[in-house]
Amino acid sequence: MKIIGWNCRGLGNGPAVQGVLDVGRTEDPHIIFLSETKLTDKELERFKWKLGLCNMVARSSEGRSRGIALFWRRGVSVSLRSYDRRHIDVDVTEDDGTMWRLTGMYGESEAERKLETWRTIRLLGQQHEAGRPWMCFGDFNEIMVDDEKIGGGRRP
Repeated sequence: MKIIGWNCRGLGNGPAVQGVLDVGRTEDPHIIFLSETKLTDKELERFKWKLGLCNMVARSSEGRSRGIALFWRRGVSVSLRSYDRRHIDVDVTEDDGTMWRLTGMYGESEAERKLETWRTIRLLGQQHEAGRPWMCFGDFNEIMVDDEKIGGGRRP
């Protein structure tokens, strides 16, 4: 199964839209998780069809910031567990009956709120069934080492 996660930094501009559509065509993923869509529910619905995917769970943007969406193709079995403005958590069942968990995350960007992201992951982890695979991915808005950071002030 092919899965793509992408912080698209807004689907309101042509290059971002074209980039996502191009990757969708060339990679032909089963599931796509997008963060920072900056789109309304209605705009996300239209974008779903542009991608050629028929299923979606989304949390629209707040004004012109944020927004997350999980899209999947027909024939992929996805059951929603939970979602909020920062995560979408689902169970995926493969054709052979294998069930696993997929969580798309978009972490808090403000330093004073970063702990909220880790608390959410911890809470989701406490709800996880032992022995079942779990893929937690996305943009955690975290920097592991200062060399990863471009611009802005140094992190404490």
